[in-house]
Amino acid sequence: MRHLVLALVLTACSADHGGSITPHPDAAIAPTGPDADQGFCDAPANSAHVSIVLDTVTTIGFTSVHAGGVIAGGDIGPVTSYSTPMSLLLVFVDETHLAQQTAIECSAPNQGCPMDGIVGRVDCIGCNGNDFGPHPIMLQSLQHNASAMGTVTITDFIAPYSPTGIGHIAGSISTPDASFAGTFENDFCALLLGATI
Repeated sequence: MRHLVLALVLTACSADHGGSITPHPDAAIAPTGPDADQGFCDAPANSAHVSIVLDTVTTIGFTSVHAGGVIAGGDIGPVTSYSTPMSLLLVFVDETHLAQQTAIECSAPNQGCPMDGIVGRVDCIGCNGNDFGPHPIMLQSLQHNASAMGTVTITDFIAPYSPTGIGHIAGSISTPDASFAGTFENDFCALLLGATI
């Protein structure tokens, strides 16, 4: 007997293009650890040691990182391959418990983020077949007119929605002029993850 399967695919622009983040098909996988409360992105208070230098005098530090991104490609339905390529979003703030709306507002500058912080975006990790090591990253202040291209060096990576849970990332960021620098480690936040199909 033959079965006909009809799939409806909806796409949305990412939050920095006026839309919202499209939930990943496996978003029903319950997170464990810091993000067990699915309405929030959670981070340990010491999950980041990242700073930005403003006007060559003022240094502002941030102690929490919330990680997300968009997993590229894939089947319609549950993920069967837990790997990249994916874009990467890192939100550095001093808040350990971000509500969904705040997490989205803080995922890009000029979206109404109610706190100071840094957002970092990597176009693609895993595109060259390597999740670890250096990748170019665009770093921007959420409240100040400061941005720079830099490097994120990934030292630990478990892909989002892998069989072991929501995924995990650790590493460091730096810029040639040292205006942005520091280290980070946390699980991915399901609220900040999406997928293209």
